[in-house]
Amino acid sequence: MNRKKNYYSIVFGVLASILLLLAGGCASTTGGNASSNKTLTLAFPWSPQSLDPHGSDSWEVMRSGTAETLVKLNEELKPVPWLAKEWSQEDNTTWQVKLVDGVHFHNGKQMDAQSVKDSLLRSIEKDPKVKDLLKIKEIDVKGECELSIVTTQPNAAFISHLSDPSTIIADVSSLNDKANVPALTGAFKITKFKKDEELIVERYKDYWGEPALLSEINIKFVPDGTTRLMALQSGEIDGATDIPVDNIQLLERMTQFKVLTAPSLRTHMLLFNMQSPLFHELDFRTIVDQIIPRKEIVKSVMMKQGTEAISPFPNILSFGQKTEQKAKKSIEQVMKQNHWAKDKKGEWKKQGKAFDVTMLTFPQRPELTVMAEIIQNKLLDEGIRVHIRQVENIDEELEKGKWDLSMYSMLTAHTGDPQYFLNIFYHSKSQSNVSHYDSPTLDHLIEQLNQTIRETKRNELAMRAQEIIQHDVPQSFIVHPKTVFAIKKNLKGFVPHSIEYYYVTPEMNITQ
Repeated sequence: MNRKKNYYSIVFGVLASILLLLAGGCASTTGGNASSNKTLTLAFPWSPQSLDPHGSDSWEVMRSGTAETLVKLNEELKPVPWLAKEWSQEDNTTWQVKLVDGVHFHNGKQMDAQSVKDSLLRSIEKDPKVKDLLKIKEIDVKGECELSIVTTQPNAAFISHLSDPSTIIADVSSLNDKANVPALTGAFKITKFKKDEELIVERYKDYWGEPALLSEINIKFVPDGTTRLMALQSGEIDGATDIPVDNIQLLERMTQFKVLTAPSLRTHMLLFNMQSPLFHELDFRTIVDQIIPRKEIVKSVMMKQGTEAISPFPNILSFGQKTEQKAKKSIEQVMKQNHWAKDKKGEWKKQGKAFDVTMLTFPQRPELTVMAEIIQNKLLDEGIRVHIRQVENIDEELEKGKWDLSMYSMLTAHTGDPQYFLNIFYHSKSQSNVSHYDSPTLDHLIEQLNQTIRETKRNELAMRAQEIIQHDVPQSFIVHPKTVFAIKKNLKGFVPHSIEYYYVTPEMNITQ
């Protein structure tokens, strides 16, 4: 008996040791040094105006590593599970979505099907864009972790669109009290926010996935590119996004930094306000479009960190437009046909009034202001006067409608699909159609695209849509830029992603 007792004692002791080792191994696998107190400071150009994850600040909230959506896009821009572990399509308008079990919001409440339903309905209510994207008719709770979602019409890009930050999953009850921070599901939770200055997030210890290796991240909001550079040089920050291209060579010469780039799905463009008395006319939009020196801009402004744009989508995408635009009428022809005449100073005038327009730009992307100045000079050479007005919040100013031209920049395929951008930027019923563009033909094409599942047919419809856009010129597409990052060499796990809101991840770490 004693030997047997000793034998069992040894076995139990060995098993206990193995379990302890396994537990230690799991901790190492899932969190590494998750108990470490390492902190990181980053600089982003954009500050959210609030922490509400539903609406105009959703992208900035997502960038903080505190929020998640049901679906995520991988490096190939394909939808993969995130808070939703799987999905299936029951018929043309019905989707079944199963959720990951064991997810908790930052206030400790468990995420379930009802809370996801409430969050999605609130995002639709708060953001017209989400209504356009998802086209949801009803959401039914089928179980603790299962939803049935019915759309108003076939929506082939429904799953891809669930990756849009506007659909961030939040505990809705936490959003009713402005004194509290939102309860989200990410690897980090918000601890402090000061608008236009900083956002501090810390490791969420009950995170459902791999625990964050860093204990805290301080995100500084620095809209000016030169100031971000100075903060890097002084050691105030460990990394920065959206580095101005003219800073690249300087940073590459500094041994403590690493410069990273990623091909972006972003397009820098010039918007036309089609309610402007001048740019209501296609001819005038066309002559401005022709004047833009795209090759010069790619070389001198972008320092070759980008490609010329002839359409909203870069040609690295299967639906990107690759056909060059045809030559249009000359400026002289257009102006004279519309009864404009040059005065002694070489300016175009009509009934004593100059062809005089206002162009908006903004500081968060300094290269756009340089582009605006180049376009301004080119137009002035042709007798067209342009006044540049820099504004802090470009989206607010565009809504006011007191502009003729505006620089703008947008991820045009951030869900890996053409449907998103075409719907919100061009459909006549979209509240995000800031150019006030109205084309029944394009509306019909977009609606066809929304209902088409086969990828080859979707690409064909997207190409046809771009041909219409190129002809009607509601915007001029200038360049598809690369995104440039600068980080200290001891920052590991930072991956430059074409999708510009997957910046902060649990894998980021500071090494010695």
